Order: sequence, then C-alpha cells, then structure tokens
Amino acid sequence: MPVGVVASTRSLNWEPRDKDLKHYFHFDRFIDSKLATRIANDPALVSKHSFFPLIRFYESWTKFREKGAPKKIKVRPLRYAAHLDAIIYARYRSLLAELYEEELRKRELTEVPVAYRRLIDTAGHAKSNIEISRDVFACVKNIGDCIVTVVDIKSYFESLDHANILKQWAMLVGEPLPKDHTAVLTAVTKYSVVDYEKVATRLELRERDTSANTRKLRRRRKIDHLRKTGNKQLCSPKQFRELVAGASPTKPSLIQKNGFDFGIPQGTPISDLIANFYLIDFDEDINRWAMQRGGIYRRYSDDIIIVLPKTSMSASHEAKNYLQDQIQLHGRRLRIQDKKVCICEFSSTLGAIDFRHVYGSSSKNGLEYLGFEYDGRRVKIRNATMSNAWRKMKKQAYGHAFFFVKRYRDKGEIWIRANYPSHQLEKTILQDVTYHQDKGYETWTFVKYARRASRAFVGMNAIFSSQTRRYRYFTRTMIQDGLDIAVKKIGTKMP
Repeated sequence: MPVGVVASTRSLNWEPRDKDLKHYFHFDRFIDSKLATRIANDPALVSKHSFFPLIRFYESWTKFREKGAPKKIKVRPLRYAAHLDAIIYARYRSLLAELYEEELRKRELTEVPVAYRRLIDTAGHAKSNIEISRDVFACVKNIGDCIVTVVDIKSYFESLDHANILKQWAMLVGEPLPKDHTAVLTAVTKYSVVDYEKVATRLELRERDTSANTRKLRRRRKIDHLRKTGNKQLCSPKQFRELVAGASPTKPSLIQKNGFDFGIPQGTPISDLIANFYLIDFDEDINRWAMQRGGIYRRYSDDIIIVLPKTSMSASHEAKNYLQDQIQLHGRRLRIQDKKVCICEFSSTLGAIDFRHVYGSSSKNGLEYLGFEYDGRRVKIRNATMSNAWRKMKKQAYGHAFFFVKRYRDKGEIWIRANYPSHQLEKTILQDVTYHQDKGYETWTFVKYARRASRAFVGMNAIFSSQTRRYRYFTRTMIQDGLDIAVKKIGTKMP
C-alpha cells in the first residue's frame, strides 16, 4: 500500500483546538467543533471541498530607528482563511507536522529549523526564542574565535516554488499524493484573495441604516449589527456570488487569483509548516557543511545564522557566498541579498571575548539574533525589541484614555481627571501588555519575558533589569500624555 494512503487516514481522531476555531468575520458562517472535526477528518469530503478566497488586510508599523534616522513605515500583507478552510488547514498541518518531525529525526536535523516547532530542552521544558538565541550565543562563547554570518531570504513565502512544495509534500506523505492532500496543496498554492477594504465597500459594511426608528439604530453600521448579533458571516452565499465573485453583470469580481507557479499566502494555519519543510534538503546540506567545519547552522523560517571557527574559513565572506549559491538550487526566485547579510567576528583575548562588526547594516554593536544582542561581554534586549514592546504599551494607554473620555465626556474634564484609574491602568499595562515574540507565547507579558530571559542568560552578564527599570516611570508619563491628548481632542464636546 502506498505511504500516501496511510498518511491520508492517520490521525482520524484529530480534534481542533480552541485557537483553530476562528471567530473573525469571513464569507462562511462560524462552524461548531463537532461538525468541523467530522469534515476535516474525512478525506473524501476534503478532496471535494471548495475553499473560499482568503481575505487580505495590511499591517503597518514604524520600524525602530536610531536618533536622527528617517522614519520608516513597514507594511506587510496578511491573509486569513474562511472558518472551515482554516480548520482543514489546521488538521493537515497537524498531520504533516508529525511526518515532518519524523523526517527531521531521521536526518538528524531536529535542532536546525527552530521556527514554528515545539523544541524541548534537556530539562524537558519548551524552548522559546530566548533559549534558542541563548544556545547560539553560548556556542559563540564556547568557540571563542569565530565568524558569525546572519542572512535573510528575500520575500520567502512569496518565492516558494510550487513544484518543490509538491516534491517535499509527497516526500512526507508518499506517492501518489492522495486526493485530499492534493486539494489542500492546490488551495494553498493556487490561492485566491480579496482585499478587505474592497469587500467592506461592496457589501456596504460601514453604511448606516438612516431609515431606522431610533438614533441608536441609525448610528449602527452593518458591521456593528453583525458584531452585536454574533454573526461571523459577512454575506449570504448568494451575495458572495453576485457581489464578490462577479456573478452580477454590474459588479465585477473582487477575487484575485495567484496565477504564478510560485508563492504561498502568509497567514494560513499551514503556511508556516510549508515554509519549514520546503527547505529540508537545503537544511541537511548546510547543516552538514557547517558541522564539518566545527560550527552550527540554524534557520528561523527565512532567517539563517551560521557560526564557524575562524580556523575553518578561508575568508570572512565564505559562508555568505556559499549560502547565496546554495539557496538558488532550491527555487529560482529564492535570493539572499547582500543588504540582508550581516557578518560578525568574535575573538578570544586573555579570557575575554571581543566583538568586531565585519559586514552589513545591522549588528554593529553586537550580534543581533531573535530579539537579543551579544557583544561577547554582555547580553541585552535589542533596542528594536524594547521599542516594539513600548509601542504596544503606548497603544493600550492611548486607547484606554480615548475610550474613558468618550464614555464619560458628559461629566466634564474635572471629574474625568479626578476619576481616571491611572494607578490601575499602570499595573495593567506593565503586567498585561503581551509581547508576541514567538508563536505559542502570545500570552506572555513583556515583564514575564524579561524575567525568563534573565534566568536563561545566567552567566552571560545579561543587563535586562537595567533596561526595563525605567519602564514604570515612563509608563506613568505615557498614561498622563494619553489622557491629555484624549481630553484635548474630545474636550470640545464636554460641558
């Protein structure tokens, strides 16, 4: 019996986790766990399933900048699948992840790809970015005289070759690829998307019902009504066909299809796993190459780091050049650009380790990796990491201020300032603002993150406490600033 047939029927008792049941708005209705489980575990139903287009929106943020540097806004397109589609993707991700882990063990690569996986340390605890970066820095410290090369694959998800995805998928599942796997593979490679803003306009989601009987109802938009009723379906199947898919002659289709033979959407439950197993052959080759030279190789999705002893290298650029040559063998669109490369040199002198920046625009004061910086003498949280956490805290402080002022604006500015819960908000921000540093750790607070990092980097002169010590003072200032701005902008409506 072909392996693919066996793989298609494995894990038939799979059940979706709470986070697999999506509660956002999409084109299909929210589906309960029992029905979702039955459909996702039935290969015959999956093989005939019609996947909805993904909905696309754009996430933007200001990148960390040094003092005086120009402001840079980074924009990233994110796409999310319909409710049932997401559950099917999650089920096949679970199945493929099991096979992928088996293959990694067989090839002795369990420590190499470190993103989107549950890695266990010697004490039986799950590793996060903290422990992963600590292990790399510890390797640098142990080797002493070494060259560290950090590279980034340009537009990784958008550049994955469909033929190679099929090859690696079949390698895991077996050939011939079962019909249900083929259906999921086709959905994630020949995917289609619609832009949320265009959908919102076409479906009039932000329009108000001016004919309603009360002022409250007249102010309510269609999207507000859906939220109020708990309805997660943006439109009926008929409306989808006519207003979104272009069945109506006066409403052209909003659906954009990926007609290329490369690229997968970033954001579906299975995309991260595909990004991992896509380069399994590359991982094996580069890991062997690094180990033969007494070093290590790690890959976090599209971010690669190699640590090699100086004595094993003929030039500091050797690893960079080798990676740039090898990556092109695994996809004609895969590129490692020079501007995305960083090379650092560490030298052991009289028991101390000195750092020198060799090449690239990053890591100029120390090796930067997964949110931390190491210069051979101390470890610190990167400035950009601190900035990201601070931005999240500021967003919550300002959001709370505007909500509070809007709610109580009729009571007047004096009452608002006297009753604003500043102390409670300070505690909430410092303790409850989450820091999305690693998949699986979305509920961490930044305080917990810094404390765990301090424990992990014992013996490496971590200075995290001094970096975070000023947070309480600045949080108080930020809360007051947020209230002042909210009162100023909404204050004209107060008596």
